[in-house]
Formats: sequence, structure tokens, C-alpha cells
Amino acid sequence: MNKKSIRVSICLILILILSLSLSGTSFALRGGNVDTGSKQISAPIVENLKPSSETTKMTYLRQAPSNVDIINNQITVSNEETAKPASETTKMTLQKAASLNEANPMSLSRPTKGTNLPYNGSFSGVNTEIFLNYYFFTNGSTQLYVDWNVRADYPANVLWHINVYQAGTNKFVMSSDQFSTNSNTGWWTTRFYNLDPAYNYYISFVNDGPQIGSPIFGDFTVRLK
Repeated sequence: MNKKSIRVSICLILILILSLSLSGTSFALRGGNVDTGSKQISAPIVENLKPSSETTKMTYLRQAPSNVDIINNQITVSNEETAKPASETTKMTLQKAASLNEANPMSLSRPTKGTNLPYNGSFSGVNTEIFLNYYFFTNGSTQLYVDWNVRADYPANVLWHINVYQAGTNKFVMSSDQFSTNSNTGWWTTRFYNLDPAYNYYISFVNDGPQIGSPIFGDFTVRLK
């Protein structure tokens, strides 16, 4: 064999080796197994990954914190510590009999003794402000209910309201709405709420006129819910 034939043979052998080498690399990139002799190594699959997300429905209901109110998909955080005393008045659907408890008349002086609730009372001939003889043991309650039926002594429209005071300190807490003996006839209930549970309370009935000489009288019950 001459030198030229030898060189051609060597070139063919090199081309064959290179071809086999390129075939193995291509096979590995396609995810095939590359034989390293003693171990089979799985070639990694290379992909172009893009950011993505997924959302699933929870299998249990998550409870909102107790100080969070969810109204119309809006979250409002309530703070009971900053709540101010308030009142609301509604007309009673059932007529209540007038109280005959004349042993508990009212007084022009502020009370110095306490009593448990419920408390029934009545008053008459009130031209200014009249207080209960007792303050109420609220036992940590933050609200009081006053059922009342107030009228005018004479056929005149008289305005009036209820005041709430702290027992012991005699501090004024709040007033109810103003009522009318012509409009607020029959039995009504006024609820006072957001009261400080650290105190006991008492109430008064106040004649707002239009002038002195138009007294009011009435029956009432003070109770807890």
C-alpha cells in the first residue's frame, strides 16, 4: 500500500470517529442515555421556563379576626375601645301595663344607693328633671334598656328626654333623643349601649318644655337585655 492510500485511509477513519462523536452528543441532547462505561447518566432536558401562577379554592373556611367586619367585600377594623355611648329608641309591639310600683317614686336628689335590675317605677308632675332613687348594678353589662310610656298632664305637646349618669362620680354620660308626648304615644324602648362596664349607672327624665307649667308623668322599667 502506497503512502497516498494510507493517508486516505487515515482521513476516513478520522471522519468516522468524528461522526460517531457528534452522533453521541446529539443523542444526549435529545434526552438519551450516555454510556460512560460503568454508569448510565440521564442527560438533562433543557426548556425555556416562563413565570407562571396557579390559584386553588381552599378546602376549609378561614375565620376573620373578631375585630374585623367584612361588608360588601370591604374590610373595616373595629375598635371597641373608641366606641362612644349611644342610644336607639323603638316602639314596643306589645302594649305593656302601667306600673303600680308607687313604692319607688322618683326624687329631685341624685341616688346614693344601688339596686338590681329589672326596676319598675313611675313619676308625675315633672316640670324639670327628676332622678331615680337608686342607681343600677349593671354587673359589667355595656347596655341598659328603658321601657317607657310618658304623657303630658294637660292636653299639650311636651318635649322631653332621658339622661344617663355614672353612679358614684355623677358624671353625665349621654342623653337620648328628644321625644314628644304627642308623637311618642304608648310604650317605647330606648337602648343605651357602649357604656363603660366598669361603672354602675342611673337615669333621669327631663322635661324640655315648651314651658314650665306643662308637667309630664309616666311609667317605666329599666332592665338588662
